[in-house]
Amino acid sequence: MNPSRSSTEHLDAIAQVERRIEMRRARMVRHATEARDALRERAKPLPLLGVVAVGVAALVLGRSGGRGAPSNATRTAAGVAAKSGVAAAAIALLQTALRLGTSPLVRAGWNMYARRRA
Repeated sequence: MNPSRSSTEHLDAIAQVERRIEMRRARMVRHATEARDALRERAKPLPLLGVVAVGVAALVLGRSGGRGAPSNATRTAAGVAAKSGVAAAAIALLQTALRLGTSPLVRAGWNMYARRRA
C-alpha cells in the first residue's frame, strides 16, 4: 500500500477492479450463451439426418440381403420385394419405422431428447 493514498482512493481503486471483473464475467456469460445457442441451432437437423441415414442403411442392407447364407424367410422376403419393387420396400421401411417408433426404448429416448431441448 502506498502511504500517500487515502482510504477513499483505495476504495475507489478496489471498486474499479471489481467493476472490471463483473464486466468480464458478464461478457464471458454472454459469449457462452451465444455459443450454446449457435450450437443448438446447428444441431437441430442432426436427429433427422440420423433417421434418414438409418433408413438408407436399412434399405441398402434389405436389398443386398446381408452377408452369409440367407434363411428361407429372408429369401421369401427378398423375392416378394423384388417382385413388388419400390412400393414393397417403402411399405417394409414404414413398418419397421412404426415398429421402432412404438417401442418403449425409442419412446423413452425421444422423451429424454424432448426434455433436454425444452
